[in-house]
Amino acid sequence: MVLFAKATVEACLCIDIVQWSREWRNCRFHAGRWEWHHSGTGRVVSDIDYSINFFDLHVRLQYTLTEPHERLDYRVDLAATIPNYGGYRWWFICPVTVGGRACRRRVRKLYLSPGGKYFACRQCCNLSYTSQRENDMNRALSKAQAIRERLGGSASMMQPFPAKPKRMRWETYRRLRSRSEGLWVECLKRGLGRPPD
Repeated sequence: MVLFAKATVEACLCIDIVQWSREWRNCRFHAGRWEWHHSGTGRVVSDIDYSINFFDLHVRLQYTLTEPHERLDYRVDLAATIPNYGGYRWWFICPVTVGGRACRRRVRKLYLSPGGKYFACRQCCNLSYTSQRENDMNRALSKAQAIRERLGGSASMMQPFPAKPKRMRWETYRRLRSRSEGLWVECLKRGLGRPPD
């Protein structure tokens, strides 16, 4: 398996061992299907069948590529560590070979880059984050918008700031609001636009 792709993490399909582990807690074997949905329409854009075997510590991935039409079925090894507070923390072992060398990194997430064939770690897919390609002004704006969305509001800086979510501490809300507004002021100083009325 060899990968050479240049994309961002946000443009890839991603499987996260932490999200999966919530579904199969206290199981020895689990099979399921993971789906990715379009953020706007909610329509399923892709899916993957998987089975996890804790006797042999591996997950089997099965999915079909669109171009070329090919059915893939391969194994990804798992590893576990024991955190200080008890229990287990599960990891994928990256299954690909790059430059003739098996990666075998222990990672939480594996990515399938656009046009890629196999799920692999971020380093093997040669991925970066969108924020790494943004200038300072756009990065500040993205952070300010992310805070607003985290609070359940709109990303639009022209909309009123979202109200405090239930169960959130006032101290946390005030800190997030101050951070978002500070980032917006930074954007305005750099000439992004006008402040809301």
